[in-house]
Amino acid sequence: MRKFMALGLVVLGACTTQDVDVTSSKARFTSYPTDLLAAFESACMGPAQTFSAPGPDLVECREYLPPEPTAAIILNYDGTPEDLPQLVIRFRTLADTPGFVVENDVYLNVPQKAGTEIQVRHYDTRLHRTLEELYKRAGGVPE
Repeated sequence: MRKFMALGLVVLGACTTQDVDVTSSKARFTSYPTDLLAAFESACMGPAQTFSAPGPDLVECREYLPPEPTAAIILNYDGTPEDLPQLVIRFRTLADTPGFVVENDVYLNVPQKAGTEIQVRHYDTRLHRTLEELYKRAGGVPE
């Protein structure tokens, strides 16, 4: 559970005004990654967090951020204070021979004043290492 909290802090640090890039990773599992997904769900129980399963084999945790980063994100990405940005951490599980592949996506979802929301991604080496360690601890082999 602490790994997911650390993951959120790493992402917050990565999402300042820097170049936007894709942040994702994946790992292979010999069997369905029940332990990984259960740990992810139990780690997403904070007062500012919402766990959901928006599709089959897709789970995500959405989290509101502290006031200072929220304000900076709204200003930097032309967001709106009426619909606050959220950190989104998502895992998708895909059957693959042999076993399963779990893909991860981490981004800031920033609702806009006009138009649809944007997804802000940033590659961060610390985040990548944290995800690799998380996959290993859950029995996966990072790719």
